[in-house]
Amino acid sequence: MTTIVIVIIVGLLAYYQYVPFWVSIVSTGALMFGIFLGWIAKGWSDKHVS
Repeated sequence: MTTIVIVIIVGLLAYYQYVPFWVSIVSTGALMFGIFLGWIAKGWSDKHVS
């Protein structure tokens, strides 16, 4: 588990090093929005789908 987290962090740092600043802001925002939508959908699914 720790190895996966380290690989993800290093990958993100490398990604942010090579893309323009606005691209990193937009992609990070899209990632956070996707995580939020997935969390909302899971809550709805747990409540309505048996």
